[in-house]
Amino acid sequence: MNRNDFAKRLSTLVGSSGISARDLSLKVGQHTGYINSIENGRILPSMEAFFKICEELEITPVEFFDTTNKYPIVINRLLPYFSSLNRTEFDTIVNLITTFSHK
Repeated sequence: MNRNDFAKRLSTLVGSSGISARDLSLKVGQHTGYINSIENGRILPSMEAFFKICEELEITPVEFFDTTNKYPIVINRLLPYFSSLNRTEFDTIVNLITTFSHK
């Protein structure tokens, strides 16, 4: 993944997280424009900052780099709900998702 791909991925993930780039910058202990600087391709984060970014976005570094998973933040937020479903409800959700994924 090159700098531009990294910047695009971060931008996409921040956009789906519900947190502003400014707030994320502050949460990872940086200046208010830090995340925007990464999103614009001007800088790359240190490893420590990258791990903090992932932690704040509630994703793993693997999920950050897995671009086949378009919405890891949303998926991770949904997972706890699945454990409370009974088998029929779970199968209904799986069938619904399967129907949409075949279009």
